[in-house]
Amino acid sequence: MAGSSRRKSLAGRIFWVLFLFSLAVAVAATVAATALSFSVYERDAEQILLAQASSYAELIEDKRSEDAMAASLAELPFVETRCTLIAADGTVVFDNYADPASMDNHAQREEVSAAKESGKVAVMRRSETMGSDTLYAAALVRDGIVVRLAETRTSLASFLGGLSWQLAATLVIIFLMSLLVAHGLTVLITRPLRELDLSRPLDNDAYQELQPLLQRVDAQRSELEEQNHELEQAVALRREFTGNVSHEMKSPLQVIGGYAELMESGMVAPEDVPRFAGLIRSESQAMRELIDDVLSLSRLDERAEGSRVPIDLEGLCRRSAQRLEAAASERGVSVRLLLRRDIEVLGDPAMIEQMVYNLVSNAIKYNREGGLVLLQLESDAGSALISVEDEGPGIPEELRERVFERFFRIDASRSRDTGGTGLGLAIVKHVAESQG
Repeated sequence: MAGSSRRKSLAGRIFWVLFLFSLAVAVAATVAATALSFSVYERDAEQILLAQASSYAELIEDKRSEDAMAASLAELPFVETRCTLIAADGTVVFDNYADPASMDNHAQREEVSAAKESGKVAVMRRSETMGSDTLYAAALVRDGIVVRLAETRTSLASFLGGLSWQLAATLVIIFLMSLLVAHGLTVLITRPLRELDLSRPLDNDAYQELQPLLQRVDAQRSELEEQNHELEQAVALRREFTGNVSHEMKSPLQVIGGYAELMESGMVAPEDVPRFAGLIRSESQAMRELIDDVLSLSRLDERAEGSRVPIDLEGLCRRSAQRLEAAASERGVSVRLLLRRDIEVLGDPAMIEQMVYNLVSNAIKYNREGGLVLLQLESDAGSALISVEDEGPGIPEELRERVFERFFRIDASRSRDTGGTGLGLAIVKHVAESQG
């Protein structure tokens, strides 16, 4: 459970990355839009105030005196806007917020001096009189006389405070939209992964980046299928082999049991006892040979490939032929050796000698009376070539592929007469494959 709880979810990671990214982008866009809106708001307010200042300057331009100008301005309805009339020497002539006599000289004020030079100007600075950031718009009336309008400006914090409900609603909507977008994109991105058919990895219409992984999965799947097929074949062969062994051992056991029962019941004449004993010995020998071959095959099946040592094939072939001299003499068969002396290979000496022994033994058993067995050892393209020929009836072409099967006999009755177990060539095939 601990291991599974630590597993990372690809869909979860994609979701959170997309969610946080979309949320960050949306919030950044909102902040940028808000800042832009505030900037536009400030610029528009500046242009409006500057236009008002210009219109007031035009309104009082034709007045003869500064007092007449002040009187005209005093009649105007100002709403949250401060209006100041400044004489050419900087003296405040009129102010709708304060007593002009109590105010400092404004000749050096930034907006006043700039208006005298350029005609009109807008300046944002902190007003000492009003104690806040103030937007000033000043316009030249004539002869150095300046009319100035001032408005207390809203700070960015105050601007955002006025939009608090709208911003809160926007952030909630952004949060929900980010969730929906992240979920939708996660489903869209992971759908090809969830729909992968691992039984046919390369047939999936998946992302190109997944192709190496799918190729590896396909290779492993093919390897597993091949291993399963080989395992099924091995189980089937083992089952068939067990059945064949049971069948092959049943016949000699029945013969031995029958002869022993006859001898035990006294139904065999004394002069026939040696013959019956010889038959029992013959069947016992056949059983022993069968058991030896079965054990040999079993050892070959279970034996891991051991260390290989240099083998003198000429000496090995000669020893195998010498072991079969008695069997060849009994059937009147001659064994001729054509062995090249300088051939050496790496392998398991016992296994290769058993292979050569079985080939020569098979050639002797199935040869004609007085026939010839030719055992040759030669070199072919850097490989050792061992061949065994006899003068027997041969193998029909349609059965040549089956002669290496376990317990396969071309002529079952003749095989029993010659004492064959049906496993000799199967052992030969197994050794050749493992040592090749």
